[in-house]
Amino acid sequence: MSTAFTIREATSLDIPEVLRQRRGMYFDMGYRDEVGLDGMVATSQHYLEEAMANGSLHAWIAEIPDGNIAGGGVVIVSPWLSRPHSHLCKQANILNVYTYPAYRRQGVARVIMHTLIAWCRGQGFAYVSLHASADGKPLYESLGFEPNNEMRLKLR
Repeated sequence: MSTAFTIREATSLDIPEVLRQRRGMYFDMGYRDEVGLDGMVATSQHYLEEAMANGSLHAWIAEIPDGNIAGGGVVIVSPWLSRPHSHLCKQANILNVYTYPAYRRQGVARVIMHTLIAWCRGQGFAYVSLHASADGKPLYESLGFEPNNEMRLKLR
């Protein structure tokens, strides 16, 4: 059964919800260290307040008619050197795409992703990046996301 929902841009009043979704996302990916999860939420609060206020972070919420939240997603805009295919000195990254379990498999994440992608396109970005969980990878691939050559070195 499909649930009707609308996507709206989040405000600073939604920061607790964005943090609940971030915690839920990591929990669902298998992170069970409560101290680590609580620390992430606590340290992210101030960042979200500043980043939403200065426009370097934009978040969207999927809301159902009764006011409950089905999920959401975030775009972070970071200063970055321009590239040959994009002369913007910034880049966009999608993160924190999350759907609560009761609303999964109803198109919520897909509509959120279409919203985030359209916003990035409207801002003139040549591309947008994200890190995919195993559960999210099929959706992102179906939207045209491709693996790239990013590498990571664990420092601690």
